[in-house]
Amino acid sequence: MKELKGCGMRSSVGFLSRRELTGQPLMKEEFQRRRLAGCTSLYKKDMLGHFGCVNAIEFSNNGGEWLVSGGDDRRVLLWHMEKAIHARSKPVKLKGEHLSNIFCLAFDSTNKKVFSGGNDEQVILHDVERRETLNVFLHIDAVYSLSVSPVNDNVFASSSDDGRVLIWDTREPPHGEPFCLASYPSAFHSVMFNPVEPRLLATANSKEGVGLWDIRKPRSSLLRYGGSMSLQSAMSVRFNSTGTQLLALRRRLPPVLYELHSRLPSFQFDNQGYFNSCTMKSCCFAGDKDQYILSGSDDFNLYMWKIPKDPEAGGPGRVVNGAFMVLKGHRSIVNQVRFNPHTYMICSSGVEKVIKVWSPYQQPDSLGDLEGRVEDKSRSLYTHEEYISLVLNSGSGLSHDYVSQSIQEDPRMMAFFDSLVRREIEGWSSDSDSDLSEEAIMQLHARGRRSTRATPAVPTAASAAGHHSDSDNSSSSSLAGPDASGGEEQARAEGEERPRRRGRHQRHQSGFLVNEDSDSSEFWLDPMPRPRSPSPRDNSTLSSPHLLPFTSRRSLQLFHVHLQFQQ
Repeated sequence: MKELKGCGMRSSVGFLSRRELTGQPLMKEEFQRRRLAGCTSLYKKDMLGHFGCVNAIEFSNNGGEWLVSGGDDRRVLLWHMEKAIHARSKPVKLKGEHLSNIFCLAFDSTNKKVFSGGNDEQVILHDVERRETLNVFLHIDAVYSLSVSPVNDNVFASSSDDGRVLIWDTREPPHGEPFCLASYPSAFHSVMFNPVEPRLLATANSKEGVGLWDIRKPRSSLLRYGGSMSLQSAMSVRFNSTGTQLLALRRRLPPVLYELHSRLPSFQFDNQGYFNSCTMKSCCFAGDKDQYILSGSDDFNLYMWKIPKDPEAGGPGRVVNGAFMVLKGHRSIVNQVRFNPHTYMICSSGVEKVIKVWSPYQQPDSLGDLEGRVEDKSRSLYTHEEYISLVLNSGSGLSHDYVSQSIQEDPRMMAFFDSLVRREIEGWSSDSDSDLSEEAIMQLHARGRRSTRATPAVPTAASAAGHHSDSDNSSSSSLAGPDASGGEEQARAEGEERPRRRGRHQRHQSGFLVNEDSDSSEFWLDPMPRPRSPSPRDNSTLSSPHLLPFTSRRSLQLFHVHLQFQQ
C-alpha cells in the first residue's frame, strides 16, 4: 500500500492522541513506550530559522504543541511543531529582542507567556498571542536559567552570573527588588522549581555543585548533593515530573542522578565517546515515566541512557556504562536537549544554526532509520591552521554577521568550537586574557602545527573524572573549597560581602579564564565557555580585541605568532 506523505505523526501519534479510546485508556502510552524501547536510533529532521548558535529550546506545556527557541542571533522564535515539521509554516519571531546572546527560556503554565533571559542582563516577558513585550526585569549580570512556579504563573526564578538566585513576582513594580534565595561568590548556571513541591528549588553552581533550597529558608541550602564530592562544577539540573529525582550535569564528569532527599548519587551514566567539557549544556528526563535521561556531548552526539530499575545496578560506583541510544547527526557540539512526552519527540541544538528533531515516527523529508543502519558522514575537525586561516582570511574576525540573515552553516564558528574540542583531545588550552609567556605561545602553536585532521573522538567522562576545572568567570580559585559541612555559610558570607562585579550593560570580553594563582604551565578552559555576541551596532574586527565576541586577546597573540611563522 502506498504510504501517504506526512502520515508519520498524524497516522500514529495523532491518531492515538485524538481518538476516543474506550476500555484501554493507556493504549497510547503503552504504544509509545514499546515503540521507543524497540529502537536503536531515531528519524531526524532539521528545523532552520536561526542565524547563529541555538542556546535555548523549550517545549510548551500540556502537549508540546509549540517550541520556543533562542540563541546568539538575539531572537526568540516560536515554532508550531506539526506545521514546522510538515513545512507548512515558518517560525514566528516575537517582537522583544535581546541586546546579546539568549541563554534561557520558559513558558508559563498557560503557554500564553514566554520568559527569555541572556547575556544582556535582563529577562523579557513576552505575550505569545500578540508577540508584544509585557515587561522587562533587569539584572546586574548575565542570566543563565529561568523557571516558572508550577502553582503561580506570576512567580519565576532566575539564576545569574553574579552568583544569585532571585525570585520575581511579575505583579510587582518593574524596578522593585526581587527576593534573593541564594547568594554565592560563583555563578549559578541553573535553577528549577520542584514541579510537585513548589517551595523547593534545585540549583547548579559553577563551584558549589548541586543544591536543594526551600524558599521559606533563604541563604542556606537544605541539601548539598554529591557527598564528599559536592564541590563540583555543575551546569544543569532538572527534576523529574514527580519531583522525586534530580538529574545534573557536571563538567568533565558523567551525568548524575540523585534521589530528592539523598545527597549520594543513585547512578552516574557514561559511554565511550561521551564528554562534557567545552561548552555549557543542559540535560533532561525522557519517556512517559522519566525512565530515560538525555544529554548532548562534545563529540557531536546526543546520548540517551535508561535508568536501571535495580537500585544496586552499576556496582559500587553506581555507574551505568553503555548508553541505550547514541543519536548521530549533529555537525558540532550538542548543548541543549528537550523531550516531549506527548509525541515522544526530542529536540536538540547547539553550535549549529539548526534545531534537530528526533522521532520514532518518520516525518516528511526526515533522514535516518530506527535500526541505525543509515550511517551519517561524520565530518572531520578543522585543524588549528585551518581555524586561523578561516578567521584571518574572512577579514572580519569571529564577529556575528546577522545582517545577511543566513541560516547556512558558518565554517568559522564550526572551526572555533572544533579548536576547543581539539585542545581537549590534545590536553592543552590557552584562551585567556591573562598574559602567557611568548615561549608558551610558541609551544602551543607548534603543537597546533603538528596536529592533523581528526574525527571527533574524546576520552570518556569516566576517564576524566579526576580532571577538574581550575577556573570560573568570577574567581580564579580551584574547586577545592570549603567542606560540605561548613563551606556553605562561609560561601554565603563571602557572597554577601562581595561587591557586584559588573554594572548593567557591561559586556563579558572573553568566555575563557585561567587560574592566575597557579604556577602550573597548563592552561585550562573556563568551566562553561559562553560565546558572546556584540550589540547590532558593534562592528567587531581583529583589530579591536575588546569587542571580539568569541576570541580573547590570547587568541590574537596566537594569530600574530601564526603570521610570524608564515613570514
